[in-house]
Amino acid sequence: MKKSILFIMPYLPGGGAEKVLIDVLRNFDYSRYDVSLFLEFRDGVYVDSIPENVSVHSMWGRLAMRHERLFRLLRMFRLYGLFHSLFCRRAISSVVRGKSFDAIVSFMEGNALKYHSYVAGNAKKNVSWVHIDLKKKHWSLDFFKDAEEEKKAYHLMNRIVCVSEDVRSAFEDLYPELADRCAVIYNPIDREKIVRLSESGQKREKRKFTVCMVGRLNAQKRYDRALEVAVRLKRDGYDIDFWVLGEGELQTELTRKAKELHIEDSFLFLGFVKSPYAIMRSSDIYLSTSDAEGFSLTLCEAFCLGVPAVSTATAGPTELIGQSGGGLLAGDDVEDIYRKVRQMIDDETLRKRCSERALEYSRGFDVANAMSQIYEVLG
Repeated sequence: MKKSILFIMPYLPGGGAEKVLIDVLRNFDYSRYDVSLFLEFRDGVYVDSIPENVSVHSMWGRLAMRHERLFRLLRMFRLYGLFHSLFCRRAISSVVRGKSFDAIVSFMEGNALKYHSYVAGNAKKNVSWVHIDLKKKHWSLDFFKDAEEEKKAYHLMNRIVCVSEDVRSAFEDLYPELADRCAVIYNPIDREKIVRLSESGQKREKRKFTVCMVGRLNAQKRYDRALEVAVRLKRDGYDIDFWVLGEGELQTELTRKAKELHIEDSFLFLGFVKSPYAIMRSSDIYLSTSDAEGFSLTLCEAFCLGVPAVSTATAGPTELIGQSGGGLLAGDDVEDIYRKVRQMIDDETLRKRCSERALEYSRGFDVANAMSQIYEVLG
């Protein structure tokens, strides 16, 4: 008899956690599992990528501007928790009413966990994923009254899956009493598929030395730092393109800022690209300027393509670059990021060494092993 699994996510924009979920679902063994997915909004660039084997339930249709404004107002007046309890609890409860699952999985912190807390009693086993260093950026508290309420939700979980050792360490510092429930499972990375798609996917003509960035255009990714680095490089005589692959709520603001800084011709916003690997492979450096990261899926993808990296020393990149030698780590300040990017630009030998080490490290990525660990956690 097949085991029944329910995954919970808010919606499926072009972020790393969302892409990881799609990769997990694509590699699931549907001969052994019946899989359902609850979405708050049936929206996002990855909605069309949900495998047909998955039964999808949603509370709303597309995420409209009116929803964003409503939620912003509710948070402003500290009414979001009440709204969630009155309306959102009812929505997910109607999906699971009369059903029992072998496992329910909130595949993200924050809202997904909040929904999960309402229906944990409908599962034999409850599992929640943590994708980010919550000690450094505790963004998930926006969905809870306080840390105590979030802790109560995590106490309902049988296992808490962290995507890197640093993410687990940060989580255990916040909630030490839950340490024995934590496990680390690295995101499944299909190296062969990434390389194959890089050879056949959408390409972009390279004009000059190029720095590539991939990720949602939101506050966490700190693209403002990259803009400042680009300005300083131009001022110091470097003729370089920046390719930014992604979309998000800060797109208009960042585009305007690039124009104000007179770098709009070289700091290029290319939008969301579902298969960005051919573009990434054409670049010379991969750059991450984030405030916080977990495993950093895009950094691993850059490694698979042999692209050397410069990244702020957030949780996942610290672990990945530290283990591989595939790049340079920088501090949070623009000055240090600029120094490390410039060092990578100036030193061709360094770039080649980092590229070789990144490629070698990526050969250890194993989808089958990651899926085996996931099945073990689900029970």
